[in-house]
Amino acid sequence: MKSKYTKMQSNGNDFLITEDIKLVSKTKELSDRIKNIGFDQLLFFQNKEIPILQVFNADGSEADNCVNGLRCIAFLYGLKNTYIKIKKRSFYVNKTKNGAVVRGSFPQIKKIQDWYVINFGNNHIAKSCEDIDGFDLKSAYKTERENMLFNSIDNFNMSIFKICENSIKIRTYENGTGETLSCGSATISVAYALSFELGLNELTFKSLGGETKVYISNDGVASEASAEIIEEGFLNG
Repeated sequence: MKSKYTKMQSNGNDFLITEDIKLVSKTKELSDRIKNIGFDQLLFFQNKEIPILQVFNADGSEADNCVNGLRCIAFLYGLKNTYIKIKKRSFYVNKTKNGAVVRGSFPQIKKIQDWYVINFGNNHIAKSCEDIDGFDLKSAYKTERENMLFNSIDNFNMSIFKICENSIKIRTYENGTGETLSCGSATISVAYALSFELGLNELTFKSLGGETKVYISNDGVASEASAEIIEEGFLNG
């Protein structure tokens, strides 16, 4: 029996979206960009009264959060004023003309040496980097995975950022996937951490894949970016 799928992207962070649980076991195979469809994460969406989203990285491991994935789901299903649950967190999504706004509760932040350590459902470490374009992010990620500073932090994503005149440049290496063109949860996490130092409640981030606006209010954090459908089709279940 054929399984329907939709491939989407938000700021270059791309996903295979399905309501068929049978495709989850094929995540690693399907994510291969040379031999198959290729994507950063597979999104298994259960469109119930309280919608549930499960996120699977390219290597088949399950992720604890995915803001760009939530954005794509909201855009694809035309969701307005809707809560979606991922693991232990719920997010409020609103489709816009070209994408979606995703809102959630505040991340948890601490500082270890020159690193921000942030939990936003998933774990992030982030620090400033002047040579952001030339930085070897893959090698640095492997090094920090072995760093005793972070031995109590499970499955973290790592970001580097550079504060520019009107925006903040960011790159992220995601656990279970590798460097992606954008990471929505990393962008929100870094924005919230920097908001205290910069005294700003609206920040613009530029990743390799595009631009994200982050808004910080008294009751939570939100991000807005574009989303689009790349292709739709059917796979053998």
